[in-house]
Amino acid sequence: MKITAAVYAIISLFCGVVFIVYDRFSHDVRSPYMTFLFAIPLVFGVVPAVILAVKSDIRRPGRAAFNIYNAGVAALTVSSLLRGIFEIAGTGSPYQRYLGVFGIVLLASGTAMHILSGRTIIRTGC
Repeated sequence: MKITAAVYAIISLFCGVVFIVYDRFSHDVRSPYMTFLFAIPLVFGVVPAVILAVKSDIRRPGRAAFNIYNAGVAALTVSSLLRGIFEIAGTGSPYQRYLGVFGIVLLASGTAMHILSGRTIIRTGC
């Protein structure tokens, strides 16, 4: 989980740099989706990974739940980037909204898989 936290921190830093560069050439037109782009990998990536790394009593997610959750973070980050670009350019696309919804569904699915994988749904034996 320490490596995951470091990777998400680098991604968050990269998103901050993308905002700074894009803001420099955007002719003072700003979008909150671009301004706070760094926050998505920070909040949904670094924070949970640090919590899982620090707390030893919390069960680690399985590979499938981990991958689905990470895909959700990536989809939300790209959706926010596209939304910011579209707003600054003065246009839009319905596909960006679908990507955002799909990202939320993936986040929820990965979280649910992690939570439900530790529970025994059908008890067998004594």
